[in-house]
Amino acid sequence: MMKAYIVDDEVKALELLRTYIDRIEFIELVGESRDPVKAFHYLKENKVDILFLDINMPVLSGVDMYKSLSDPPAVIFTTAYAEYAVEGFNLEAVDYLVKPIPFPRFLQACERLSKKQIISQEVHKTNDNDFADIIYVKSGAVTHKLSWKEIQFIEKDENYVVYHSKNKKILSRQTLSDIESIFPSYFCRIHKSYAVSLLHLSQLEREFVKLDDKLLPVGRTYKSKLMEAIEEFKK
Repeated sequence: MMKAYIVDDEVKALELLRTYIDRIEFIELVGESRDPVKAFHYLKENKVDILFLDINMPVLSGVDMYKSLSDPPAVIFTTAYAEYAVEGFNLEAVDYLVKPIPFPRFLQACERLSKKQIISQEVHKTNDNDFADIIYVKSGAVTHKLSWKEIQFIEKDENYVVYHSKNKKILSRQTLSDIESIFPSYFCRIHKSYAVSLLHLSQLEREFVKLDDKLLPVGRTYKSKLMEAIEEFKK
């Protein structure tokens, strides 16, 4: 059962989403708000799995509220403005629903959320210390057994990620956000499209890192976290 929270300044929109969520067996509504600022404070103190979030709201937009969360949940944007879709998907939203939202379209978004959760469970680290470095990655009909230590970097490719090691590449239908929570301590996000293994990092420049013969960009917002990770890795 996934915990859901709704943020929308329109009463009718809240009522509709509340009704829709009540029909979905694997989602439980734990709260709602018409005020994005109050919702922000709630989400800072309470963990939810999925946020149904309107974008065009007074005082604070849904996008700005979501960006302000230090540990944001998965999000499905709900708005009357289709032109915000690109920005929504840049935040790796599960889906983007344009009002008025028909129930079949809402159900489709929830199924996408369910699949995302399943993918996160399929790509996992085992709790057994003897196999703590092993993950299983589903690629099409095949599941690959990989070692984190052999992976040099992971690259975002639209709705997929590519696992790069020295001798092979594995394409998997998921996002970097799906797997970021299970990164080992020596793995670090350096860009919205890249995460790298510090084990394979050979050179650090102002805006790039080098791994063997690969130069990968370092995003401005990720630079400080990369430096922190490197300092921690040295210890």
